[in-house]
Amino acid sequence: MGYKLPLNRTELCLTALVLLALVLPCAGQQVNATFAGTVRDASGAVMPEVTLTVKNESTGAVATTISDGLGNYIFPSLTPATYTLSAQKSGFNTTVISGITLSVYQKATMDVVLRVGQVRQTVEVKGGPPLVNTSSASIGTLIGERETVDLPLNARRTSELALLVPGIVNTSGNSLTSANGNGSGFNQTSFSAVGSTSASNLVLIDGMLNRALNNGGFALDLAPEMVEEFKIQNNVYDAAYGITAGSVMNMVTPSGTNRLHGSTWDYLRNQKLDARNFFALNDVNPSTGAEIPGSARPEFIRNQFGFAVGGPIRKDKTFIFGSYEGLRLAQGQTGTSVVPTADEKAGDFSSFLTGQTVNLCGGGGPANLNFDSGQLFEPASEFQLTCPPGSDLAGSTVLAGQPIPGNMIVNIDPFAQRVLPGFPAPNAPGIVNFINRKPYREQDDTVVVRVDETLSPKDQFFFHYLFGNSNIFFPGDFDPFNNFQHYRGQNAVLGWTHTFSPTLLSEARVGIARGFQDRECAECPHPPGTLAGYGIVGVSAPTPETEIVPRVEFSNFAQVGDGSFNPDILPDMLEKYEGSLTKIHGRHTIVTGADLNFYQLLGYQDPAELNGDIQFNGQYSSLADEIPDVGAISDLADLELGSTSYGEYMRNAFSSQYIGGGWFSVFGQDNFRASDSLSLELGLRWEYRKQPYDKHDKIATIFPLSNSYAPGDALLLTGLPDAANDALCSDLYYISATGQCLVMSSAQRKQYGLTGGKRRQVSFGGGWTSFAPRLGISWRPIHSNKLVIHAGAGIFYDLPETNQLVAYNNNNPVSSQTLIYSPPFGEAPPLTNGAPTTTTTMFVAAAAGAGAPLRSIGGQLQALPFYFTPTVYQWSFVVDSQFAQDWALEVGYIGNRGVHLSTYYSPGNQAKPGLGDIGPRRVWPDFGPYTYNGYDGISRYNALTARLTRNFSRGFSMLLSYTYAKEMEFNGGDSSEVTLLQDANHPLGDYSVGDIDVPQQLVISPIWQLPFGSGRQFLNRKGLVNALTGGWEFAGILTFGSGLPYTVYSADDFSNSGSASPRPDRTCNGAGPRTVEQWFKTSCFTTDALGISLANGTPRFGNSGRNILFGPGTNRWDISFIKQNQISERFSLEFRAELFNLFNHPNFGVPASTTDTGDFGLIESQAGTPRDIQFGLKLKF
Repeated sequence: MGYKLPLNRTELCLTALVLLALVLPCAGQQVNATFAGTVRDASGAVMPEVTLTVKNESTGAVATTISDGLGNYIFPSLTPATYTLSAQKSGFNTTVISGITLSVYQKATMDVVLRVGQVRQTVEVKGGPPLVNTSSASIGTLIGERETVDLPLNARRTSELALLVPGIVNTSGNSLTSANGNGSGFNQTSFSAVGSTSASNLVLIDGMLNRALNNGGFALDLAPEMVEEFKIQNNVYDAAYGITAGSVMNMVTPSGTNRLHGSTWDYLRNQKLDARNFFALNDVNPSTGAEIPGSARPEFIRNQFGFAVGGPIRKDKTFIFGSYEGLRLAQGQTGTSVVPTADEKAGDFSSFLTGQTVNLCGGGGPANLNFDSGQLFEPASEFQLTCPPGSDLAGSTVLAGQPIPGNMIVNIDPFAQRVLPGFPAPNAPGIVNFINRKPYREQDDTVVVRVDETLSPKDQFFFHYLFGNSNIFFPGDFDPFNNFQHYRGQNAVLGWTHTFSPTLLSEARVGIARGFQDRECAECPHPPGTLAGYGIVGVSAPTPETEIVPRVEFSNFAQVGDGSFNPDILPDMLEKYEGSLTKIHGRHTIVTGADLNFYQLLGYQDPAELNGDIQFNGQYSSLADEIPDVGAISDLADLELGSTSYGEYMRNAFSSQYIGGGWFSVFGQDNFRASDSLSLELGLRWEYRKQPYDKHDKIATIFPLSNSYAPGDALLLTGLPDAANDALCSDLYYISATGQCLVMSSAQRKQYGLTGGKRRQVSFGGGWTSFAPRLGISWRPIHSNKLVIHAGAGIFYDLPETNQLVAYNNNNPVSSQTLIYSPPFGEAPPLTNGAPTTTTTMFVAAAAGAGAPLRSIGGQLQALPFYFTPTVYQWSFVVDSQFAQDWALEVGYIGNRGVHLSTYYSPGNQAKPGLGDIGPRRVWPDFGPYTYNGYDGISRYNALTARLTRNFSRGFSMLLSYTYAKEMEFNGGDSSEVTLLQDANHPLGDYSVGDIDVPQQLVISPIWQLPFGSGRQFLNRKGLVNALTGGWEFAGILTFGSGLPYTVYSADDFSNSGSASPRPDRTCNGAGPRTVEQWFKTSCFTTDALGISLANGTPRFGNSGRNILFGPGTNRWDISFIKQNQISERFSLEFRAELFNLFNHPNFGVPASTTDTGDFGLIESQAGTPRDIQFGLKLKF
């Protein structure tokens, strides 16, 4: 998919300079490790001109340098691996240190001592991975190959390892189904790092961005065998890193070695060994009434299988690694719904007549107001009357109507005749009379290929290609309204490292990532003329493939039609070019580089209203307030009588969108060893974000110039889809206080920062002043590597989610909304012989010309006309220490503050609390409520973090992470979740504890080789004893944490302001009693005073705040038991038994928190899975 990125003259010049820097050649996002130190003699004097050589123990690759006049040496870019270091100088013994393990983006320090002797005499020392970070203030946690492969990962996705790190909060709920509607079939794990959103994390594989462009999640998530090591850093003060403001996750794929090696594996689990969900009950046999044993555990079959192999193509020169994994999953879904019976489809509702008489005025009411408690009424026959004296409701006004004889609807509306066959026949007794047991099905395939080439001692290349394909079936309420989703992701990168001299080298990297998502209702009927056949006139889908049955919704029955925004096609592509140049000069290691990225995102999406959305709520055929028993069937009766309560469709909504943009940056970094005990990291980064644009001019939005309650001017930024409308609004317009569409003057454009006149680019602006300074300090106060103090601070900028841009395609006037019906109560029914009476309310009437009044029923997305770059200020102070031989403890403070964060909330254009109709009291009465997208979010995060580490030694290793944190924010969520506000006119009133605030969290992940069998402490025997007791290993992930916050809501808007999430009054704390039946004190939350205020003519908002209570915490034990069986010298067989949620501790979701509902205060859901058991076999060679 080629495209042209429009750049102005300044941007073209800057891009040319960046590309010239890349050609030199000179990578921005660093992956390789730095290895440095000082050479001394036995007396402690520094030694210059010592030749030092490192050799990769797996591939034989060699690098050489010479110590400078101060005895310092440095290898600035080494591939993560295990190395042997040798140091030699005439007159001294050669010192060889083996087993030096370097990890991704590690800045390791190791001093070398030479003793007087002959060069041919060698002093050998055993090295190992350094326990303490001595030279970098960046806070990170390394997860090595052993931990990656051995720890129990519930879905076998490497991203789950991030949850072991301090400051990380799980936001994905431990689901075992991969697709979540967020753009990637592999986007299974999402997490927040030190208070940021999940979209703010920078995920890199071999230095290449692995980001789903539309929502910021994972584009591909690899199996453990596909990753050699994994490192996540919460605070990074190296200027080479940027673009996002969250954590940096670096993954390195394995490379081949001089020895052929590999493995093949198969993992299996099913429902027979799993525990049931806490709230699941066995089904009941409709014939016998007896429970069906085991039915509370739905079908569950999960199989993951694959292989990995690596080896040499040319010894010491060319290596290859390849891996494949497949996933096959079937997970039972028990869906229940209410469908009409055969009699109800035929218009026979006589069974709802009860024989019990009620009088609309109560006891003593007139006889003509006596009705059966199950009576239906003729549409539009309602009339008001006043109850006479002597009746229970004397003086009260009630509604009455003309009853339908025998509850038999004789003339069923033609529209209903088309809809009713879409319902299946009931298959279960009772009111909830339809059960769908179709399983969720998923088929994933992932491939990784990596090639490493040592062209010469000065030139090394690597290339990787990643491919993922996912096909998913989501069952609907019933056939044929099921969803199918296909996702394909690809990622390729070529890297080159060139050494000019021991003190000068360059790195360059070029990559491309592509994603493709396609979701559709493949089984939905597509007969030509579907919409017209249903009586929806004046609208047609763009292609026959997209024309399906309309969506028909009911209050008490299941929905008919597809309501999942299908079809939904989202291709995206990212091109990346980056490079860096490293120069070593004395105590300075200076790195400069540049990073250039271009992206495109194509949206091809159907809002649900494209094929019509018709709703029925029973308001016409029932007197629900006076005779409530009939409410359960009256919405279906309204359908058969042809009386819709609301309906709409969208014009021109299903059309392609072409969002393009880019960002580029330059940076300089000086890693300065000021002394033997003090290291400084001094960096400056500059980032520029190219204005996102739509190639087809399909960005449309409005922006208010006033936030007061009085009507104010509104700015209109629009691109229109056809020539007729282009003639009307071919430029920038604004809406006056009188509702006029007026041309914006050049002075107004300048005032609001709108230049260029290109509609497709004006919705957002770039930032030329995004400078990001970085400072890091590492100090060894006792001149020992066993105690280091780190401090750092920096400024970081974030990317907007491109989903926010795709949504503008559905706005007026690009897509105009046609209202089928939205009546006041009691108006005549709108369906006449099945044909809706339509009222078109397009945003701008093309025939009216400029200056015509604008009207809209709302729903359009609002955005700022100028783009504020989301900015986060970070700082930290950490003490890192080694105590005992293999133990290290890191304790620190992390803080950050966010400004101009992306906001995405509703409702915009909300009215002030008051009496009467809401519409005329809105800021812009001619506009309805809309969703607001801006950059006025703020956040604060403060945390105490601790990490206890034991390197693997004597059969045991452990990582313990603890976080004590407080997150406060108002950031409105992101594009995948609209935040609903009580008072959108004063959004900062919802500044509170954040949605992802977890006050305390403890994660322990041990690995222990049990001391039994041959060569072990106990039962040190061979033969059968060793076969039974030897080779056992235990590994686990134990997670304990506080619960997430939640808000208590009111069921009714007593403010009469159109609030999207009204809240009640809070009269006491509300915490406790923390049981499933009542998690919090519901009596502390009341709407009584709000109701009195409304009745007295002084409506107001409730005083209860946002996120004031906390839900249940987490207590989860995931355990692996591993048995290694040595078959021969080259082959071994591994058996695994993994138990996820070992003790089947129910981790609950947040309680129901809406007042005046039957489940108020109840816990009704389980977060994560109950106990699952998985078995696996792996053959290794």
